[in-house]
Amino acid sequence: MSVNVKYDKQFLFGIFFLLIIILAVEMSLRSYEYIAIPCGIFENDAFSNLNYFEIKNICYDTNTLVHGKPPLYPIIPNQYKFTMNINSDGFRGTEIGINNQNNYRIFFTGGSTAFGFGSTSDKTTIPGFLQEYFDNEFKDLNIEIINAGINGADSYREILLIKEKLINYEPDLIISYTGVNDSGGYSREIIFDETYDEYVQNPFKFSSYRWYRTPFVISNVITQNDIGNEIKPETLSDEQIKIYSESFRKNWSQSCDFLKEHNITSALILQPSLITKKILSDFEKQIEPETKYRKQLLENYAKEFELLDKKCDHVFDFRDVMGDTSETTYYDNVHMNDFGNKIIAEKIYKKILPIILENTLD
Repeated sequence: MSVNVKYDKQFLFGIFFLLIIILAVEMSLRSYEYIAIPCGIFENDAFSNLNYFEIKNICYDTNTLVHGKPPLYPIIPNQYKFTMNINSDGFRGTEIGINNQNNYRIFFTGGSTAFGFGSTSDKTTIPGFLQEYFDNEFKDLNIEIINAGINGADSYREILLIKEKLINYEPDLIISYTGVNDSGGYSREIIFDETYDEYVQNPFKFSSYRWYRTPFVISNVITQNDIGNEIKPETLSDEQIKIYSESFRKNWSQSCDFLKEHNITSALILQPSLITKKILSDFEKQIEPETKYRKQLLENYAKEFELLDKKCDHVFDFRDVMGDTSETTYYDNVHMNDFGNKIIAEKIYKKILPIILENTLD
């Protein structure tokens, strides 16, 4: 009897000791990951108002965000970080219900600029500021804005997300903040008859993600993954630019038809980038242009937007949206700081407010 008790104690001690080792490894790897994460924005004028740890938190969160399978690379649910929270549906921000309960529900799609890379919190992304404007001015309308941005998403991936996932959440309006990733040189044309459920719907919720980082840290160290970012070509021929422009238009044309069939209002926004800003700050003048053909593609997309105006409910060209703003808003070629996000959100608010009032006050 005493021998069995002795072995039981040894077994329990062994389990306890193993848990201590696992915890020690987890804490050590988390500390290593936080310190080792690359962060090239310490001398960046766009973040001059932030301290060391605030900047480091942005870099850590951006580099450790976990995505799912291609071709969509959806954001894995239940990730809770210093500057961002991914809810159980895989969207940035607070929890939502799949059924629309007496809200005017707006999804905001796009790439990392829509998602808010570089933002100090969920509330200082473009959708976050947009929600704040409506809460301050029209709280009684129950406007709900959901950040469905996915870093690296071009029109192909945005529309894939819309037709395979967002449609299930009973949206009233979908705002697509688009153009820059398509202008990066890897635009693709979507085939609407194909289904991609296995890539969009996550089979499980990763509820333990926030507590156990070890597998992800090891994976990041070994693979140095660059999720969802294809290698961009140095140049594009005139024929390639034409093909990319037509693919961009065809993608959104199909998407707008699809949304009309489901009685969902569409609003397309051709997003700005550093190359379309009229007045650059001293810091922004030092940023190396990412591609030589982006400006030409964006100009072509603007022409395609004129054609899409007949297909889609609302289209807006935001290339010149920064106007006479001379302060630093960009920290690279496409991403903005909180100040830039707030300017964009205010401009979008003024554009979509009449649309929402027309639909909610009938």
